[in-house]
Amino acid sequence: MPKRVKKPAVRPDLARQWLRRYEEEGYSPPQIAKADGYDVRTVRKQIELARQEREAREARFVVLRQALEKHYGDLVSFAQKLDSEVMSSSLLTEAKNDRLWGALHDHIPRSPLWKGMSRMERLNDEILSIQRRAEERFRSQVENRSSLGFTSKPSQAGFIIEGLIGIMTHHLCLETPWHGDFQVNVAEGGPTEIRYGSWGCALVASDQVEYVKEFVTGLIGEISRWPEYEDMRRVLADRKRVIVAIREELATIILRRLVPGRCKYCPV
Repeated sequence: MPKRVKKPAVRPDLARQWLRRYEEEGYSPPQIAKADGYDVRTVRKQIELARQEREAREARFVVLRQALEKHYGDLVSFAQKLDSEVMSSSLLTEAKNDRLWGALHDHIPRSPLWKGMSRMERLNDEILSIQRRAEERFRSQVENRSSLGFTSKPSQAGFIIEGLIGIMTHHLCLETPWHGDFQVNVAEGGPTEIRYGSWGCALVASDQVEYVKEFVTGLIGEISRWPEYEDMRRVLADRKRVIVAIREELATIILRRLVPGRCKYCPV
C-alpha cells in the first residue's frame, strides 16, 4: 500500500478561489477536490471558511462605512454650528471647548479657516475695548454736563446709566447713524419715565422731560464725531470681511460633506 502524502495547508487565496469556482462557475466540491488533488472534506471545509471570512469582512466594511459617515456627519454639523456662531459674530468660546474643534483642526490644519477665526476673535476684543472707551467718555460727559445725576432706584429721579449706555452702544455699532423715538410714561406718585427706543434713559419730574429729551438727543448726535466712532467703523468693516472669508471656508466643508485628512477620532 503506497504511503499517503500529506497535503500542505490550504492557502487563503486558494480557499477563496474554490469559493469562487463553487459559487460563480458551478463546480461541486467533489469536482474541485478531484481537479486539485485534495480530499473533498477539505474542500468543503475551506469553502465554508472562505464564505465566513468574506461575510465577516463585509460586515466590518459596513460597520466602518457607517462609522465614517457618522464621523463626517459630526464634523459637518460642527461646521454648521461654527457658521451660525460666526454669522452672529460670537466669541466662539463654547465651540473651542468642543472636542470637535480639535478634530476639525486635525483634519484641515492648514486651512485659512483657523487664521480667520483668530483674526475675528482679535477684532471682537478690539470692539469690546472701543466700547469700553466710549462708555467711559459717555459717562463722563453725562456727569460733567448735567446736574441731574444717575439713579438706581425706580422711585428716584436721574439718568438711567444702563439705558444710556445701551443707546450709545447701539448707535456706535451701526453702520449708519440711528435715531429712535422718545416715549414718556407718566406714573402717578412717582417720577416720569423717559424711554428712547427700547431703552429707559431717565426718571424725572414732569417739568424736566423736555430738558432730558434735548440733552439725550444732543449726546447721541455727538457720537458720530467721536474717535471711537471712526475706530468702530474701521474694525466692524474689517470683521465683516473676515466673517465672509470664514463662512466661505465653512461652506466648502458643509457642502462637500467630506473632510480631508485624519484625526484621533477617525474610525480607521
